[in-house]
Amino acid sequence: MTDFSLRASLTTSLLLLLAACPKGAEGTGSASLGTIGDSSGNDSLTGPDSADTTAGENGICLLHNCESDFDCEGCTEGRNSCYGPDKRCVACNPDTGDGCADGEECTEFGYCVPAGAQCPADVGTQCNDDPDCAPCDPDHQVCSAGACVECRGDMAEACNGAETCVDEVCVPKCPEECSVDADCALCGEGTMAPAMACHNHRCAECSDTHPCPEGESCTPEGRCAAICGLPGMVVGVCDADAHCTGCDGDNDSCNTPINGGHGTCGPSASGCSDLGNGVVVLPEPFDQVTNLCSNDDDCSNISIDYNVGKLLRDLTGLEAIGDAVIQYSMHACASVTVGTGGGSISCGVCVPCKEDDDCTDIDVDDVAGDAFGPLGAIGAALLLDQLFGANDHLIHMFCQPVAGDYGVCVPCPTLLNDCTGGGGGGGGGSCDHDVCTAGGPLTPECGSCAATICNLDDFCCSNSWDDVCVGHVEENCAGGCGGGGGGNCHDQCEAGAAMNASCSACVSSICAADPFCCQTSWDDTCVSEVDTFCDGQCAGTGCSHSECEQGGPLADGCSSCVTDVCDADPFCCNTDWDATCAGEADSICGLCAGGGCAHDECQVGGPLDEACSGCAGAVCGEDSFCCTNQWDSMCVSEAEASASCPC
Repeated sequence: MTDFSLRASLTTSLLLLLAACPKGAEGTGSASLGTIGDSSGNDSLTGPDSADTTAGENGICLLHNCESDFDCEGCTEGRNSCYGPDKRCVACNPDTGDGCADGEECTEFGYCVPAGAQCPADVGTQCNDDPDCAPCDPDHQVCSAGACVECRGDMAEACNGAETCVDEVCVPKCPEECSVDADCALCGEGTMAPAMACHNHRCAECSDTHPCPEGESCTPEGRCAAICGLPGMVVGVCDADAHCTGCDGDNDSCNTPINGGHGTCGPSASGCSDLGNGVVVLPEPFDQVTNLCSNDDDCSNISIDYNVGKLLRDLTGLEAIGDAVIQYSMHACASVTVGTGGGSISCGVCVPCKEDDDCTDIDVDDVAGDAFGPLGAIGAALLLDQLFGANDHLIHMFCQPVAGDYGVCVPCPTLLNDCTGGGGGGGGGSCDHDVCTAGGPLTPECGSCAATICNLDDFCCSNSWDDVCVGHVEENCAGGCGGGGGGNCHDQCEAGAAMNASCSACVSSICAADPFCCQTSWDDTCVSEVDTFCDGQCAGTGCSHSECEQGGPLADGCSSCVTDVCDADPFCCNTDWDATCAGEADSICGLCAGGGCAHDECQVGGPLDEACSGCAGAVCGEDSFCCTNQWDSMCVSEAEASASCPC
């Protein structure tokens, strides 16, 4: 199907329906767009007490996704009334039993059947045709090979527009979770933004097996974005202007600090006051306003006009969708690095986001009248059904980095699924296997590597630690599964290979400020930053972190205890010093008897016990997430800001 199939399909449907409808039926009338998405919570039919049992010869049929009787006018078998609580088109009132002809009775599901008729499965018989299945529940109304099922190839009326019939069951075209690209083969089909790749267990625009075009890279959320800065690094990190040519706005200058080090892509100007006056910091549509700030309070009233109608036109290709403008906030004050010729300065500018939580999802129902008025009620209902199915009509937004620590809010790769982080997983995970072995879900408490992966892909800690999760270890954990993963742990006071943030609290702090050190090389600049971020605490001949704390793999021989532990469990020196290794330091070496926290409070890792230290107690007193889900980068930031913490 081509990119224009949704437009073609919808246009064809509209032409056929409008030709058959009485004059005025395509307008607003009693079934106006104002009722779309309205949920009254009523436990009766949306129409009169007696259901309309006349089969609709005109109109549409959203059999399992109706909002009003209008959405049921085209349904068969007299199912022309919408039963509000279940959003289903029915032939009779399932609460009162009214609406059926003499000799028929109303089932508990709102279908008129011959008196005494029973579902074949309930009496151990087979069906011969579809009417035999009428007494069954809504998910078993179609007869196929003697069994009542939900759908079949020529009868998929039970599936909403966002579903397809597979093996006689209605399944989402965009599944909430995926394992391979084939699971997403129909996601976004016919739209201008297909999401047919499986990326971190979510349907997305791109993945390792579905790469982006040249000059673009796949973001963690699975969207293709122009490369801004050095490839493979945090957006905007640069060493030369040539690295910034793909950045949005006027952020085409590599602005380096006066004392040297890696630069940040940003604009060039004579001063902060020039921003917005011919110098654009943010891409459209967020370039409408440039407001300087000192803190977030200065941005509390700043917003832009965001045209949701244009966004939907770009997605569907339907030019008939009207403009629908909302106010979208820019409430975060970010530090923008500006080149001034001989050096660089930092300017506070109001931006939409610095993290995903700054972005507000867009409720399409709030703008339905403006956006869909030109389509008429039929067109609006059909479009919403095809785009969202029975899901809430929300456009999920996430923060896509522009440079530095700020970005703009953009839609997730699919309309149906939220692409923002899952909060480190949860559910029934345990630590019954290591991160290099596929098995049941793990938890962030298992170790710093597990915590990193769960934050990246929450499927691994809520559903299953499958081969995809094992693959993440190689790229994101210090040791990897062969001892050569996403970074090596070595003395932080010596230049060498790029390290991993899980190696130690010091390394974590440095890489948060200078991603180059964990992505490209631990060079002399990274070594010099030890004095700045770690009070000059060089590892020397000791271990990169305590044997009693989770962290990256420790070097065999850095202490006698480490040697003993790694003799018994090589995983601890090859892959990750996880919770098991920390426990072995106690059982083998007699260390750790004093308790303490599972890992340094200044380092990302699993959730900490609120009672393990005064620092953990202070942070979790303000943010319980840090002690119940994961000690993530926000918890580390809160620790750095707390007087109770040593960061």
